[in-house]
Amino acid sequence: MAGTLSSSIDSLTKSADVYTATASIKDGVIDTASSRVTGDRTTGLFAESASNLGKDDFLMLLVTQLQYQNPLDPMDNTEFISQLAQFSALENGNNVEKAITNLDESFKSTVAAQQYSAQSMNNTAAVSLIGKEVRLRQTSVDWYAKAGESVTLDVHLGNNSSAAVAIIDKEGAVVKTLEASGKDSENSAAVVWDGTTATGENAPAGTYTISIAGEEEKPELYAFVQDVVDGVRFSSEGALVKIAGQELSIGNVLDVSGGSGNSGAACGLTPSTAVSLLGKQVRIRQSTVQYRQAASEHITIDIASGTRAYVQVELIDASGKAAYAVSVPVDEDGVARLDWNGQKTDGTLADAGTYRIRIVGEGNDPSLYAFYEGKVSGITNLNGDTRLRIGTQTVGLSSIIDIADAPEQEDAV
Repeated sequence: MAGTLSSSIDSLTKSADVYTATASIKDGVIDTASSRVTGDRTTGLFAESASNLGKDDFLMLLVTQLQYQNPLDPMDNTEFISQLAQFSALENGNNVEKAITNLDESFKSTVAAQQYSAQSMNNTAAVSLIGKEVRLRQTSVDWYAKAGESVTLDVHLGNNSSAAVAIIDKEGAVVKTLEASGKDSENSAAVVWDGTTATGENAPAGTYTISIAGEEEKPELYAFVQDVVDGVRFSSEGALVKIAGQELSIGNVLDVSGGSGNSGAACGLTPSTAVSLLGKQVRIRQSTVQYRQAASEHITIDIASGTRAYVQVELIDASGKAAYAVSVPVDEDGVARLDWNGQKTDGTLADAGTYRIRIVGEGNDPSLYAFYEGKVSGITNLNGDTRLRIGTQTVGLSSIIDIADAPEQEDAV
């Protein structure tokens, strides 16, 4: 039977583009010579055929082929089975692809849950550090390029007697090299950078990298910041610990000790010990002062200075900048007394707030420290934390440097 069979395949392609396929059957077989496809086959459906032809389209083509085969000369079984095998392979491929997609989504969900859990634990650990004294590795230093300002870097030397500390700018060039030597009982030494370069010029403001010669081979060599944690800030880079006017990553924590936030038992101050200290004269280590910006306000800071003739003292604001710096003479008792009226080094009035006391060289000399003295007048116990009341303040035993009997008062005449 001869004839011409034309069929539009628009319904199969689901495309608005006009494509027409014409197949001619002659003597029961497709006449390829007279079969043709009209339309642009470089764009539209034909350009996307590899991605758009799915299993449903494949099945429809197969059914259409069976529907229009010559009943007198049906499709060869071998070819038919081959096409069925292709259809089965396509189905299996689709199923595998779906399984892989589901597995990928499940894996991503698991990883996200693990990351969230790890971040939660990390944040909890960071919060628990508030009030604790910690040591954090310091890898950079901020320089504000202000007149009279300097930066003190604490360097752990370990078994080394000295180390070269390089200050490196953002271009990777060494600005200045300092020598850390004269370590203290904790194998640490302090170096002071005045902001000048190796040629004596003033370095521009910015963040500089700290590099210690040999730190790759000797892990005991490192710069650090050690103080009580004031707070924590959570950022996209992780938890940042607020300490000594800086924000450092919790991943840089090297050591944690009780600090002023420990309980009475942890500080070694039991209620019975606290009672025995009533009426005693004590010397308390002082690390901060509170300035209220009140009229005619003066703050007195006493500094144990040993045999020094002068002591360089700085008051550091919340941003880590030296608000006030002065050289204080030492009296015959080895004490330097600073009287501060709230005026900054540049002559302006300081903002109200807490200022950290920094003494140049205190990292090398344990006998160099700020303090205040008073008599133990009472005991407080809040949530199991036993503390001593000296004047208007309460302190733990770890803050006490010296204990003595209170001086006897002279009899009234």
